[in-house]
Amino acid sequence: MNEYEKWFRKAENDLLSIKNNLASENVPADTCCFHAQQAVEKYLKAYLVVKNIKFPKTHDLKFLLKRCIEANDLFSAIELPVFSLITYAITPRYPDEIDEPTIDDANQAYANALTIKDFILKHFFE
Repeated sequence: MNEYEKWFRKAENDLLSIKNNLASENVPADTCCFHAQQAVEKYLKAYLVVKNIKFPKTHDLKFLLKRCIEANDLFSAIELPVFSLITYAITPRYPDEIDEPTIDDANQAYANALTIKDFILKHFFE
């Protein structure tokens, strides 16, 4: 398995966690939002791996997206959905950081993650 495939597999697991949690009776919205951020982080890293672009160990979506844009300026089209997930990297882990995300927030985060995934797949080998 190639390195980028490993990143994709991990990202797919994050999306599956969101899907399963959204289907449950008691939705952990914060967990869904966190996994959306994690999935996007991994999809961006997979793209960078395919392009042989080095990156440090980071959870910084702005940094990763910037590197993707440097490789393909079309990535600027996904800035808004990427940026909408930035706060979910850290804040859902701590109860006093932000207001608890709602189920609507979780659904939107999931939708944004799917949009970003589709975009990356479309431009993966360009």
